[in-house]
Amino acid sequence: MLRTTGVLVLVAVLGGAAVAQPAPAKPSDAPLPSCLDQTIADQVGEQLKPRGVQKKDFLKRRKLNLVAHGGLYGGDLTSSSWIAGGSLGFFFTEDFGISAEFDLTPLTLDLDSPINKFFGDDRFQPGTAYVALGNLMWSPIHAKLKLGGGIVHADFMFLAGAGRMIHDAVQGITFDAGFALDMFVTKVVTIRLGARDLMAVQEIAAETRYTNNLVATLGLSIWIPTGL
Repeated sequence: MLRTTGVLVLVAVLGGAAVAQPAPAKPSDAPLPSCLDQTIADQVGEQLKPRGVQKKDFLKRRKLNLVAHGGLYGGDLTSSSWIAGGSLGFFFTEDFGISAEFDLTPLTLDLDSPINKFFGDDRFQPGTAYVALGNLMWSPIHAKLKLGGGIVHADFMFLAGAGRMIHDAVQGITFDAGFALDMFVTKVVTIRLGARDLMAVQEIAAETRYTNNLVATLGLSIWIPTGL
């Protein structure tokens, strides 16, 4: 009887010890085996370059912007012609700036000669129009363009403003709105492509209405630090 009791006690002790032992770890909890030699990992790490948003290589903030440009003037009531001029701008921040612009373009009417022959008098007096404008500039987009074998940084800008188009056929205030693309070819010089709508009330050949004149220009821009 005592022998049987001792056997039962021993079995109970061994069973309790088995229950008290921690459960074996799950296979997913075990650390992953390293299958990449550290030397190879170091070599790959040296060759890889981090991607993502990177800093600009040129800042416009507190710089003067001197631009000389020329291009095409597509008149709404008048004939298409050339336009040339320039602007002087200043950027208060990296995104916002102002500019003062002065251009000139000949206002002509190719149909004026047949009209003169029909009516027997001059219906339109051709001449040079002088355009003086003040613009607000907003540059919210910075881009990188692949040209040839290299990468060119660029800024996409919107502009809008008002002024005067000085000519006898133009009445009241002139407005403009458009966009421009600045491509930074050096730390100082950019190439600017621009397109805008030049809006004014014009009286051409006995017709008076609000006109939308399209302007496309190509310019060379120089950035001048102010030290502010």
